[in-house]
Amino acid sequence: MNANAQRIKDYLLDFYPPEEWPTLLHQAEEWAETQPLAGLRVLDASPLYRNTLGKFMPLLAAGAEVYVPRRTTMPADPATVAMLPDFGIRTAEKGQDDFDIVLDCAAQCSRYTPALGYAELTRSGVPVYERARRPVIVADNGRIKRVETMLGTGESFFRALAQLGHRDLEGRRLLVVGYGKVGRGIVHYARKHGMKIMVADVEDKAGELPGDIGFVNVNDLEDLNDTVLHAWCVVTATGRINALHNRLDSKALIASPVLLANMGIDDEFGTKIPPHRVLNDKKPLNFILEEPTRMCFIETTLALHNACALELLTADLPSTCLPPPPDVEERLLQIATTHGTGELRHLHLLLGRESE
Repeated sequence: MNANAQRIKDYLLDFYPPEEWPTLLHQAEEWAETQPLAGLRVLDASPLYRNTLGKFMPLLAAGAEVYVPRRTTMPADPATVAMLPDFGIRTAEKGQDDFDIVLDCAAQCSRYTPALGYAELTRSGVPVYERARRPVIVADNGRIKRVETMLGTGESFFRALAQLGHRDLEGRRLLVVGYGKVGRGIVHYARKHGMKIMVADVEDKAGELPGDIGFVNVNDLEDLNDTVLHAWCVVTATGRINALHNRLDSKALIASPVLLANMGIDDEFGTKIPPHRVLNDKKPLNFILEEPTRMCFIETTLALHNACALELLTADLPSTCLPPPPDVEERLLQIATTHGTGELRHLHLLLGRESE
C-alpha cells in the first residue's frame, strides 16, 4: 500500500477497530496489489467527515490521483478538510475538467465531463443524471445503500436528537414524511424508543405499516396539517426538494411548538417555512454530529461507490443511469457480514426482509 493510503489506515485505526470497516480495508489491500486506477484522476464529492477518509484510502491505494471539489454544497467537518493535503488528496483547481471519473453525491459535479463517466451516491442526484452524456452508475439503486439509509441514517437521526437534549422519547408523537429507505429506518428506531408514530406519503403505504403505526396521505391537506400540528416532531425523509411546499399551513406551523427536522439533502419543507424554524437550518439533522453516519453503517456503501469506479473502466457502457452489478454488491456484502461487527452480520437478513 502506498504511503498516503497507509497514513489514512494508520490514522483511522486509532478511531475504528478493523471490524467496523472491513470492506474498505479489504478493498485497499486488494487494490494496492492490482492498481486498477493507476494514473487516473478521480474527483470525489462525498461529504467530508473523518470516516470519509476511509473511502479515499482504497482509491489512493489503487493508484488514483484523488481530488475533492473546489466548492461543495455538502456539509463538512473543517478539521477533516484541513487534513486532506496530509494524505495527498488534492483540491480541484478553478476551471479544471480533466478528470477520468467523477464519484458524485447529489449531482454536485454533474457539470464536469469525465472521460469514463460518473458514479452517483444518492437518489437525489438521479434526476440530474438522467440527462447525462456519459455512463452513470447509481450506488443508491443497489441493495447495499439500504444499510446506510435504513440503519445508519435512522440511528443518526435519534443520535442527533439526543445531542440536542431530546432523550426521553417514549410516548411522544412522531410524524415521518416519506416511507422510503430513510423513512423506514427512522420508523425502525422510533419503535424501539416507544414513540407514537404516524407516516405520511404520497402513495398509500397503510398496508405496509405495522398495526401500531398510523398513515396519512400527503395529498389530504386537512388530515396532513391536523397530524402535523398534533405531532411532537415532524421529520421529512422524501428525498425530494420542496416535497411539502404549498401543503402545510405555514403560519400555524411556524407559531406552533412542533419540532421540525429534515433528513434529506435538499430542503423538503419548502420556502414558506423559514430555515430558522427547522432544526439545523433545514440541512440534514445528522450533520450536526461529528460522525453523521457511524462507520459500521456507511463503510460498505463507500466501498460500493468506489467499486463503481472500476465498473466505469468497462468499454461500451451506455450513457444512462445504471445499477451497480449484483455480483459486486454480493462480494462486498460477504466481506462485511463475514468480517464486520455483530450489527453488520445481520445485513443479509435485514436486506432480505425489507422492501425497496
